[in-house]
Amino acid sequence: MDLLERYLAAVQQELPADKQQDVTRELKANILDQLDALREQTPEQSDEEHVLHVLHELGPPKQMAYQFHPPQPLIRAELIPLFRFTLFMVLGIIFLINVVESTLLWLGHDQMGLLLLLKHMGSGFIGDATLAFTGITLGFWSMSKEQKNRCQQLPNWDPSKLPQLSQKWQRIELSDIFTDLATYLFLLILIWYPAWGEVQSSLSLTEQSRFILQVFSPVLLLGIANNLWQLSQRNWTPALLKANLLLNAFMVIAILLLAFTGPLITDVPERLYWLDADQLHRSITISLLILALFPGWEVIRDGRRLLQLKK
Repeated sequence: MDLLERYLAAVQQELPADKQQDVTRELKANILDQLDALREQTPEQSDEEHVLHVLHELGPPKQMAYQFHPPQPLIRAELIPLFRFTLFMVLGIIFLINVVESTLLWLGHDQMGLLLLLKHMGSGFIGDATLAFTGITLGFWSMSKEQKNRCQQLPNWDPSKLPQLSQKWQRIELSDIFTDLATYLFLLILIWYPAWGEVQSSLSLTEQSRFILQVFSPVLLLGIANNLWQLSQRNWTPALLKANLLLNAFMVIAILLLAFTGPLITDVPERLYWLDADQLHRSITISLLILALFPGWEVIRDGRRLLQLKK
C-alpha cells in the first residue's frame, strides 16, 4: 500500500489546504472499493498489481486533483460575456482611431504609399490593442478576485422586452459594425481632406468625380448613424434591414456613376509602373465595377432577409 499512500500524498499537494483532508479521505475510500472489486475479479494477481491497475485508470495526481478542485480561470465565467463585449468595443474604437490617423497621414505625405499606410495602420493598432487588452484583462482579473458577484448588481431586466429572434443570422457581429464604420470614415476623409489642406500627390480626383462623391457624402454620414443604431440594437430588425438595404443601394449607384462618368483621376502620367494612361483608367473602371458587387450583394441579401422575417 506504499504506492497508494504516495499517490494520495501527491494528490494532496495539488489541493488547497482546506480541502486536502476531505478529498484524500473520499479518494482513498473510492480506491479501496475499487481494489476490493478487483481482487474478486482477478484473485490471481498481487495487491501491487491491483494498485497499479487502479492508479493507472485514475490518471496522474494533478489530473485527479482537478476533478475535485478545478483550477480557477483568470476571469470568472459569469464575467466572460461582459469581458468579451468590453474588449470588442475598445478594440473597435482603437481601430477607428487608427484608420483616421493613418488616412490623414497618408493624404498629407506624397511619399507614403498604400503599403506604408497599411503598415502604419497595422503597427499602430497592434500596439494600442495590446495595451488595451492587457489593461482590460487585468481589470477583469481584479474583479474576479472579489468574492462578491458583480453580475448580480445589474438592474432588473424586463422579459417582455426580449427581441423576436427567429433566424440565426439576426445577431449583428461587432466586427462587421466597426469594419463598416472604418470604411465610412476612410471614404469621408478621402473625399473632404482637400477642403482642409492640400494633398501632396501626383494623382488626384477629377472635379466631376469629387462632385459625385461629395453629393453622396450624406449617405456615408447616414451609414455611420446606421452603424451606431446597429450597435445599440445588436439584432437585425425589419427597420434596420430596410435602412441597410437603402444605404447599400445608394452606394451601388454612387460607384456605378464613378465608373461610367469619365476618368476618376486627373494628372495621370503617360505611364505609371507598367500601365499607360488608358490601361490605368480601364483598370480603375473594372475595379469600381467589382467593388459595386459587394454592396449589391448586400442589397440582395437584405431583401431576402426581409422576406424571411415577414413569413
